[in-house]
Amino acid sequence: MSEKGQFGPEALSLDAEAEVRKISERIRGLLVRFRKRGIVVGLSGGIDCSTVAALGAAALGNDKVFGL
Repeated sequence: MSEKGQFGPEALSLDAEAEVRKISERIRGLLVRFRKRGIVVGLSGGIDCSTVAALGAAALGNDKVFGL
């Protein structure tokens, strides 16, 4: 990675599969902690809510994600 505060092509390089695994583990952990069975995602059609819905489905399965 570049020096702190520097941006370059390598600033965006990441292991996407590893990041999805980390985020999925965190989502599952939060559901256990708060004793919930699934998540509700407000969908506006933007990339951010679509990403949250996809990460939720990867973590919990399609049947545990409700898009609104």
